This record gives sequence, structure tokens and C-alpha cells, in this order.
Amino acid sequence: MKIKLYFCSMKRYNTLLLGIFLVVSSSVFGQKDMQPTPELRKFVQQGWKIQHAHISFDSLSMYLSALAPGKTNYDLYISRSRAGIWNTPEPLSEEINSASDELWPSISSDERRLYFIRRTTDQKLYKSSHGAQGQNDHLYVVENFRGEWQKPEPVIISSGQDLSPLILPDNQTVIFARKEWEKKHPYYALFHTRYMGYGIWTLPVRLDSLERRSLYAPYLKQLSDTVLYVTEMQVVERDKKEFDSLYVARQVALPQKMRCAPYGVLTGVVTDEHTNRPVEARIRLYDAITANLLDEAGSDATTGRFRMALHAGHKYNIDISGENFSHYYATIDCRDSLSNHHLNVQIARNLTVRINPFDAELFTPEPPEREVIRNAASEKALRVRTKREEIGRTYELPIGETYAVTLYRRGYHDTTIMVNTLRDVRFSAAELDVPLRPIKKALVLQLGDTIGGVEIKEGTIRLRNRNKHEIIEMPYTPPTTTIMIREEDEYDLVIQSPGHFFFDTIVSIPEGYDQQLCDVNLKPIQKNMVVQLRNIQFESNSYILTRSSYGELEKVVALLKANPELHIELSAHTDDIGTDAYNDQLSAKRGEATLEYIVKKGIDRSRLTSIGYGKHKPLVPNDSDKNRAINRRVEFKVTEF
Repeated sequence: MKIKLYFCSMKRYNTLLLGIFLVVSSSVFGQKDMQPTPELRKFVQQGWKIQHAHISFDSLSMYLSALAPGKTNYDLYISRSRAGIWNTPEPLSEEINSASDELWPSISSDERRLYFIRRTTDQKLYKSSHGAQGQNDHLYVVENFRGEWQKPEPVIISSGQDLSPLILPDNQTVIFARKEWEKKHPYYALFHTRYMGYGIWTLPVRLDSLERRSLYAPYLKQLSDTVLYVTEMQVVERDKKEFDSLYVARQVALPQKMRCAPYGVLTGVVTDEHTNRPVEARIRLYDAITANLLDEAGSDATTGRFRMALHAGHKYNIDISGENFSHYYATIDCRDSLSNHHLNVQIARNLTVRINPFDAELFTPEPPEREVIRNAASEKALRVRTKREEIGRTYELPIGETYAVTLYRRGYHDTTIMVNTLRDVRFSAAELDVPLRPIKKALVLQLGDTIGGVEIKEGTIRLRNRNKHEIIEMPYTPPTTTIMIREEDEYDLVIQSPGHFFFDTIVSIPEGYDQQLCDVNLKPIQKNMVVQLRNIQFESNSYILTRSSYGELEKVVALLKANPELHIELSAHTDDIGTDAYNDQLSAKRGEATLEYIVKKGIDRSRLTSIGYGKHKPLVPNDSDKNRAINRRVEFKVTEF
């Protein structure tokens, strides 16, 4: 199949192949040949002379051989597509662009190897032979290492008469045109070679399926895995000063030995997780075994689409992220088989952080009373979207900064945590458990004896926090014992010492005080001494103990265990409401219930007795509700010690 595409007239002194005519070749299948990009047509109108262009595998980069305005030789340039617009071509490194002409760029699918032709001309020999001699076209290759182009190296199999290299998507197979002669008439034949690594190339193999006369200065493009698109230029002379150029396109079936190695295609769409709008992102393929970066590409800013080649023998770790967006990770294993893959990727612009503050010692939730979020670099306070929950807080933090989140709660030290979204943000949501350190002050205890001021040398201290589930137990070590308790929290303090009645009170250290000193005098145990038990309560008109009574009874149990020789009598009393018989019976059962509780805690029953006195031994007159409450009580008396 032949298609006449262009027919134009040019002056003889112009270089035959270097005009403003543009052919775009691509490794992206399905793109029509000979279609000048509108933006590049604009560059032509601005004075650019573009010889040849090759679009990258992901369709977002275009490598050009062009004569820029004011320049005298052709150099290689790159133009990138952003939101569908190609930017002004930028020259490649000075290592690539020399004083000679650099022509026919072709970029590998991973954009790490660039092939091109460097043309050198002996002007005297060239003019005397009308172009038949004195012009050399060498095939070069240059590698991109960590974003920088290295020094180009000539391909050792180049004859110096090569044109139009085309690297296939396997990044190994290169097809190019080489000048040959038949009866003193030049023509170009197609060859292919494969790069084996470490500077080693296979010997070029010729494609014999084309007529020798037809290929003159071809442009190559891969149409599919098995078809090559060849655009050739033929010359029709008018006179000694002018000629006509006829451009013809044809499809050439590639024999099996010239086809590229098998490969897969990774496609996908990257969108914003919250808005579903396309995102311009970078897609990086890493070797899952060595962690080496194998390929890098971008997604289109207008569609979010991307396209990359996958090669056999690799297990890929895929990292996708846009500027100030979270990361997306996936794994594709191509070690055993190759296939095409498509990813629908959603990444987020904000990191949703749920912070759960908790007590560093008790591990109980402690939601902050207020918080301040600052930019860690500028220390400027920020207002971010915050959701207050019963236990924690949720914050919407824009990705791309480091934030200092300070939590404030009464009774705790101010706590600051750093949330760094400059690093890789793998997920759009995160949850942090933040320990809060309580503010503690020193409670200093000094124990003595109420009779004679005898120093107490041993004892047990027990503190129960009335505000939290906190219990502190420790031995007393004379002359003083220091206990760190929480600021402003109230504690039930119980002190036990052998030979003495227990001491109980409520202690706290208010804000503004560094410590509190408590001098405690314990009463020695003596026979017939009566001790009133506070907080012993029963259900209404019942002898069943309430749970609130257990704490007070535990003190009696501890006293009995610390003094094995101690025997006591438990007595229960009522107010004057009700008959004598009723109150006598009720108080007797309440005394017995108190005794049974103590026995269940491991105290020998023989050390205990109980009695009910009813309303016969009031402490105060039963003339008010307040006094009646005082008279409803439980006491114990020392019967033996």
C-alpha cells in the first residue's frame, strides 16, 4: 500500500532531509502518522525548523530534532505535555547537542535511553560530490541516570551511514535504516539489532521484504507489535537547481526475528479521592527485589491517564503520587507471565488524622480540652477542619507541610506531636494514639503515735484516686515517705500500722503547690476502744450491704490481718423510726451481714462477734433527718488484744 502524502519543491542547496516538514513517530500505537501537532505548527510559525519528533510511550513527552531560531545546526529538544498543551521545546544537555547536527531522536519506553543520529559533514568533499560523499550519519545512544543525561556513546555496530533509529517498547530492539548502493544509486534498507547490555549489540540483520529502490531517507514508526509504518521521501529532479520531493507511506510486516520481546502494558487513571478530578501524578516502577527504580512516567493533567511498559523477569512495586497528594502503592508480578494491567488510582490532597489522647499511666481516654495546630516551619497557627468526638479528635491536614499539634488538658502537661506530610503519605487517613503525662506533686507523709509521740517504723499506705481508676500502695519508710500524686485529684488515704487503728482521710494537692506535708498520728489499739465505721450502708429497709460499703470494710479486714491477736465486736444501730422489735431484728441482721463479709475475706470467725442494738444507743437525739443519719451506723469494739 502506498499513499502520497506531500509533494513540494525545494532549492538544491538546502539539505535534502532538513526542512520544516514534520513527521511525528511514536511508540503509542494507533496514532496516525504525518500529523503535525498544532502547538508544534505554532513553533514552526515562530521560526523553528523541526526535522523529526518522537513521542514517548506515555504520550507526555516529545523529543525533537529542530533548528531553533538563530541557531545554525540541528539540536535535540524535549517538549512536555501539560493539560494537553505542549510547552516550548527545551534543549537537552550540552553533552548531547554538539556542533554537528543531531537528528532522528527515538526514546525508550522508560525514557532512560535515547537513540539519535549525529551528522558530520566534510564540506569540501560534500560540495564536490553533491552529497554523495563527505556526509556521515552515526548512530548514538545516551543514558539518563537519576534525571541527568550522560555522555553519548556511538553504537559500535553503526556504519556511519545510518538514519531513523526506532527503539521498540522492549527497550532492546532497535530498527534503523542504513544506506546501501546498487549500481552507484543509493538507497536505504531496514536493519534491526538488539542491545544485550554492557555495550554489547547483536549484528544488524536486514529486512529483505522491501524493494531496494523504494527506501530513500525513511521515517520509521511502530504501528503495532507486528507492523512497521515507513514514511519515505523520493526525489524527482526538475533541473540542476530544483527538485521535487514525494513522500510516500506504507506498512511493513515485521518478521518474527525483528519483533520486540514480549511486554505488557500498564495503564491507569489517577483521580482525587474526594473530588474525582484527574490528578497530574508521577508513577514510579521499582524492582521489588532490589528496590531499584526501573521506570518513571506521569499521568496526563487533563485526563489523569498514564501508560507504561512492563517487562518479563520483574516483580514491580508501583508508587503513585502527585505533588501534595498521598501515595498509592501496588504490586505486579511479571516474573512468570506477562499481561496488561489497569489501575484506577485515587489519592488524597488532605490527610485525615485521628488523634486519640490517653493517660500515659492509666491508659484511659483523655480527650483534649483544646488544641492548637501550627505550621512547624513558620510556627504560624492554622485553622483546619476539626471533628470533635467523645474520645478523640479528627483533623484535616493539607499534605505538603509539617504540622505541630499541641494538646491541652487540665491536670496534664501540654503535649505536642509532629505530623510530617512532607514524607510519603501512604494512606489518606491515619490514627495516632498520643500519651498525655499527668502533672504530679509530692505528698510527704510522717507517721507518729498519739500516745507518747512514738515514732512509727512500719506501716502500709494506700491511696485511691476518687477521679480515676488509680490505686497506689506502698510501704511506709521512716522518717518520711514521699508519694507522687496527681495535681488537684482527690485521693482516699488509708494508713495501716501494726498495733494501731487505721487512719483514713481525703487528700489533694491544689494547683500552685509543689508539695504537701502531712503529719499523721495513729491511735494505738486498746481493749474496749470503739471505732465508728463510716460509709457502711445497706439497701433501704434491708440488711444487704451496698457496694459503697466494701471500701470501708476492707480497712477492717486489713486491720485484722495486720494484728492477728485482735478480736472485735461488730455492732449495728438504727434510728427511732419503726417499732423496737423491728429495729432490733434489722440491726442484728445488719451486724451479721457485716461479719459474714469479713469472714469471706479470710478472717477467722472466732475473732468476730456481732450484735444489734436497734435504736437504744443513739449518738445524738433523733430530732432531725441529719441526726437520724448519724445514728444509723456500724461500729466495732476491741474485745481482746
